[in-house]
Amino acid sequence: MYSKILVPLDGSQLAECAIGPALDMARATDAEIILLEAVQDSLAPVPEAHYHVPAKETYRSAITSMKYLRDIAGRLRPEVRKVRWHVEEGDPIDAILSTAHRQDVDVIVISTHGRTGVSWLVKGSIAEKVAMTTHRPVMLVKPDRSNVNAGRHAA
Repeated sequence: MYSKILVPLDGSQLAECAIGPALDMARATDAEIILLEAVQDSLAPVPEAHYHVPAKETYRSAITSMKYLRDIAGRLRPEVRKVRWHVEEGDPIDAILSTAHRQDVDVIVISTHGRTGVSWLVKGSIAEKVAMTTHRPVMLVKPDRSNVNAGRHAA
């Protein structure tokens, strides 16, 4: 049924809630899991700021993301046939969609962060935008916030 499952992560425990369902799918179908994190400078969505994050900072973020994904892949390897990871630079939505296309994935398993109100208006929903934009199946995983710390991995 599935041979490649894309799991976009952002370093938060909320995003990691997608790993369990993806792992279940991979075990049931002998599929490969592809982990992805997008590294984006914090002012990229505000072009009026006319500020570019130094390359050294972007590089540091990319290295942190690589270590993070490598650690998660290491935890998953005993459980599934194959696990790969990728770090992409740029907008998370673009990174997810382009990776899904390039890797020809069968399904994207992504966690929602449950934003509502002003937070949703300001930050939007990456998961929702991906689900509405791609032609690939998307499994949205809603985390139980009572059991999850929303923090991100340390830089």
